[in-house]
Amino acid sequence: MGKTVEINPTTRHEGHTKLVLKVDDEGIVEKGAYLSVTPVRGFERFLEGKPAEFAPLAVMRFCGICQSAHGISSAEAIEDACGIIPPKDGLLLRELLGIGNKMHSHPLHQFLVSPDFVPEKDKVEFIKRVQAMRKVGQYICDVVGGEAIHPPNIKIGGMAKNITESVRSKIYYKCKKYEKLAKEQIDYLIPIFESRALADGTELPEKLGYHDFGYIATHPTYGDRTKIDQDNVVEYTPFDVYEKEVALQASTTIPTLNGRLAEVGPRARFNKFFDFKEKGAMAIHIARAYELIVLVKRAMEIVDELNVNGKTLSNEPIIGDGEKVGLGVHEAARGHNTHQASIDKNGRITYYNAIVATTWNIPLIGKAIEGSHYKFAEHVVRAYDPCVSCATHMIVKDYDNKTVDEKLIH
Repeated sequence: MGKTVEINPTTRHEGHTKLVLKVDDEGIVEKGAYLSVTPVRGFERFLEGKPAEFAPLAVMRFCGICQSAHGISSAEAIEDACGIIPPKDGLLLRELLGIGNKMHSHPLHQFLVSPDFVPEKDKVEFIKRVQAMRKVGQYICDVVGGEAIHPPNIKIGGMAKNITESVRSKIYYKCKKYEKLAKEQIDYLIPIFESRALADGTELPEKLGYHDFGYIATHPTYGDRTKIDQDNVVEYTPFDVYEKEVALQASTTIPTLNGRLAEVGPRARFNKFFDFKEKGAMAIHIARAYELIVLVKRAMEIVDELNVNGKTLSNEPIIGDGEKVGLGVHEAARGHNTHQASIDKNGRITYYNAIVATTWNIPLIGKAIEGSHYKFAEHVVRAYDPCVSCATHMIVKDYDNKTVDEKLIH
């Protein structure tokens, strides 16, 4: 006969979500739905009519973890809409800021999954290493962005200010320290992930989290709007995808590329740029660990390339035609993050839309759980490191343009 299993809440990730799983008599998931139940805040709607400069500041409040990614994507969407080209050094600083955010976020995720994989005897040293790495990432965000949480230096047209020669030297020194820690982290974690062994001795299924969907990534460390055809991206409502009683609980859309779901994140970047072909939940952990080295090496390259006396902010006017939809793309810690904006001749926002990384991964997670026992479902969820507050910002309406459920927007 089978049954429906609900796991509510799922744990050790950002935000509030649940799993609704249809399982057979053996507990194998036949149909999975991973749902954000985080209350909607309606960011896109309240940005309409506001000055363009307000958007990067506002969207960084989606979340306290992915803030840099949203600020950068927002600024670039508006620049694209207005034909603004930031100076080279402003773009380098943006990339460095985004890298710093990932250098902080990835170890944080590894800490969150450590109860699954790290034995008790290793936890103290593991946490010390994680905290040391996070401090370096946060330092970069602080000095480049102007503040570690919601960096105000992100401006339409580039970055508000450059760093000093002294700060450049400090970043380089700290990155060398980070590189050593990252190699230690990789040497410790990769054998665990490859063995699929949990800290309690349980072995995860070899094909846990397998799926046959594609990947989206536009750049190894930054983002490139020319590498995605946004016209082929279509968002569906939960009612187009889930059964009604399940759809009523969801507060995100379901984006597709060429009519298909797609994975974004570390494994997607490694698949696109480093010929990484491994599948399953463990492969995401492995790619995220290896990406630590990619990030810190690129950070040091930027520090070498940056002209600390160079111009970082364009003075071009922030005006558009109210029609062109600009696109901003950034590779956030959790993957391909896009913001779209239209700006009128008075510099005000006429349209705004964000499709963030976890919005892509939420429907895919439900599919990736299928075929394995439901007791392993949360291991698949955590592998994707969902940041649900970022994904939950759209009011779901029915075909009569009526809000589906008022409880979602209280």
